[in-house]
Amino acid sequence: MNKRMVRRLAAALLMLGMLPACTFISDPVSQMKAPDLSADKASLMTAINSWIPSGSSLIRPISGDNDSSIFTDDFDNDGKLDTLVFYLTPNEAVLIHGLILEKQEDEWVKKLVFDGNGSQLDSVDIRDVTGDGTKNIIAGYSRGEEKGMVVYSYSGGELDEVLTQPYTKYLLDDLNEDGIEDITIVYFKRNEVASITTYQYNEGFKVLDSLDDIDPYFSNYYNIVSGKVAENKEGIVLDSAVDSRSAYTTLVVMENNKLRVVIPGDARTFKDRKIVSKDIDKDGIIEIGLLEPPKGWEYFDPETIPYFNSYYKWNGKDGLDFAAKLYQDPADRFVINISPEWNEKVTVDTRSVLNDSLKFIMTDTGETVAEVSFFTESEWQRARNDGWELLGRDLDKFIGYRGELEQSTSGGDKVKMTAPIERKGIDE
Repeated sequence: MNKRMVRRLAAALLMLGMLPACTFISDPVSQMKAPDLSADKASLMTAINSWIPSGSSLIRPISGDNDSSIFTDDFDNDGKLDTLVFYLTPNEAVLIHGLILEKQEDEWVKKLVFDGNGSQLDSVDIRDVTGDGTKNIIAGYSRGEEKGMVVYSYSGGELDEVLTQPYTKYLLDDLNEDGIEDITIVYFKRNEVASITTYQYNEGFKVLDSLDDIDPYFSNYYNIVSGKVAENKEGIVLDSAVDSRSAYTTLVVMENNKLRVVIPGDARTFKDRKIVSKDIDKDGIIEIGLLEPPKGWEYFDPETIPYFNSYYKWNGKDGLDFAAKLYQDPADRFVINISPEWNEKVTVDTRSVLNDSLKFIMTDTGETVAEVSFFTESEWQRARNDGWELLGRDLDKFIGYRGELEQSTSGGDKVKMTAPIERKGIDE
């Protein structure tokens, strides 16, 4: 007798407001060795407040990976903890200042104060980019649309500027994979210049290579990220906005200390909606996102198409290989993940209507495997008793989901197969 196993498919609800990225140290004393952390924190805050001027306030970076206002580490590798804070003095000619304190026995002692060049603190990183075993302070300052970054070397209680450059985005990586961290600066001014320059420290920062002939005729970069772009290759992925909606993606790597564009921003990576390139499948490799119409929707009005977001990996040569697919609601209210093995097997019924009802079906049989629908409150009270699960809410609408699939094996038995659509938890 054939056995039947039914597995409820699920969808992933993504929150609109994502939590901020991890900071360098979320708690300024979380890595201290003192037995009473609360006392250490109080001591640190007392010292900070005693040294910053009256009327000033601590500030934190407005972008970048670190959004803490307090950075604590052993900057100069002398065995003593150091703390860095930036503060704003709104009534002075120089608006931004940095303060470095050192932990000496049970007290925090002021070591120095320095000026920042800008009206906003854009980013802060604490990394060894000079290769001498001490931690450099990398700070980005902005004034209007102009941004400038400074690499500081801190040793013996003294602070030196070892690199200053204008930038749109700076990236700390090891693009030439020689074991020494380098700094890549992307600089863009619309219709004027777009350049990528990689620096490495060798008795001072030297230019490894630069790309100065990039087409600057686009609106802006809306996403720039570096990291693994293939199994054993570091690179930079740049998502460029053509206008308020459409975009394309460029992929740059370094070979023999020379920067090379391996995937240019052309028709292959063009999309009618901005998609952020990222490591979508959590394998450590950055994928390029493209916008693809479901099968059967190729000739519909683009404004009505429920596009899939498909992600592709660079194949190490001149092509892109499929990695993952999902349906992302255009208003970012929910995301439905589709397992890679179902890439070509699931589409969206052409009778579906955005912001009303979506029906995901098998391409070969037309069988419905999942549905998303929008309900009024009174409609939802009835729908919840008819197998619908709450996917999310939007103003006065309830977003419901239901899905179920039985798939035949080659032997003819009706068995549970890998679900094409899987629920992702809010914490993922």
